Order: sequence, then C-alpha cells, then structure tokens
Amino acid sequence: MSDKDLVSMIFKDPEGVGYILNNPDEPLIYLSMLKYGLSTRRFLFLDYKGEENLEIVNYILDYEFSHDIELATQDELEELGDYDYKYVPEKIQEANKLIKPKGYGLFSFPTPGDFYALFLAELEHKDQLLQVELLADENIPVKERYIQYYTYV
Repeated sequence: MSDKDLVSMIFKDPEGVGYILNNPDEPLIYLSMLKYGLSTRRFLFLDYKGEENLEIVNYILDYEFSHDIELATQDELEELGDYDYKYVPEKIQEANKLIKPKGYGLFSFPTPGDFYALFLAELEHKDQLLQVELLADENIPVKERYIQYYTYV
C-alpha cells in the first residue's frame, strides 16, 4: 500500500493528507502522521495507565460532531463512559463493540512511547490498515509496530 493510500484512510481531508505527505520538517511519513494527528486532535493520545475523565467517549462525540454522523446513542456512550476496565485495550474493545454496527472502528496507531494514539476509521479499510508496519524499531515487539484493532470476543 502506498503512503498516500494509508494517510488517506486515516486522515480524510485532502489538505491534511497533502501536509503529511509533503511535510519538509518531517520526511518520515510515520512521524508526520503522528505529529499531525496530535496537533489536529485526529488522534486521541492516552497514557498506558488509562483515561482521565471520559476521553474516549469525548473523542467519539467530537468525531461524530465533526463528521455529522452518529456512531452511538447518548445512552450507549454513557454506558461506555461508566465502563470499568483494568487495561486500555479492554475499553477500546467495548468502544468497538458499540461502533462496529455503524461501520467504524477505534484503532491504535503504533507509538514508541508509553501512550496510545487512537483514531477512528471506517472498517472497510481494516484489513489494509492492519497490514502496514509503521515502526521500524527492532526493540519494539513486531505486533506493536503495526496498527492494531482490539476486537471483542
């Protein structure tokens, strides 16, 4: 898959895609995506220790508002906000259970640090997104070099 295809699946706006692909300050597409995602709030950055307040719920609400779609009802989002979990992937699984019927998933972008970079994307691109190794760091386990989709059992 080309860099342009990957970036277009995650960042829908043509202006953002162009900026990421042609960023003279950051020639590595991986880092350009990570920095752009952080600066535009397209990525939700969470500490591995978990959320503060309702970060995942608020991220979904912001996404719904900016894309004029409904991924979950208010009641469902309240339940997700109250969900008690031990590890962040558990809550991501619950979010995915909630938004999957609308054709979306919450994905984890690989990071070298102690945080999650989460983003919403259409599930039609899931298989393609999960096949791209983004982090070329041999000190990081192979699985964690790829975009991940935490699914429920």
